[in-house]
Amino acid sequence: MSHNRVERAYEKYAWVILSVIGLLIFVGGAPHTLGNNASPEIVESFVGLTMSDFKASNSNFYDVYDYYFRGGGWSDMGFGFFVIVISATLYRKGEKIAWYILWAVPVFFLGHAAIALNFGQPTSSLIPFLAVFVALSIVGLLLPIRKFFPK
Repeated sequence: MSHNRVERAYEKYAWVILSVIGLLIFVGGAPHTLGNNASPEIVESFVGLTMSDFKASNSNFYDVYDYYFRGGGWSDMGFGFFVIVISATLYRKGEKIAWYILWAVPVFFLGHAAIALNFGQPTSSLIPFLAVFVALSIVGLLLPIRKFFPK
């Protein structure tokens, strides 16, 4: 027996929350692909040098840092792109596999929070922002739960 239920607005549009988060991840990664560090003071606190002194003192090590930093930006952009695509298509349609896949979003932010906590003081200012994104992504996943798992 087919049971058609009317979607509530919060179920119908929860995908927007995850799409916006994906867009923010994508946009946030873009400057990193160009080597632009929005928080050079974090690196400076670890290295003990300004970024220009770091580059001048050990250009090979700086090149390795720059390679991984830019690679991280490309990874963020790729992850953000897939979050946008999956949330705007499969998740929006109510495909259960998308619900499971998109749990990678809060895990992504929890991973960043774990790294930030590991490094201590220089990165602790990131924790409130990461906590907001963890909470928002979980809200975006739980609001339409009846769409994915009907009674």
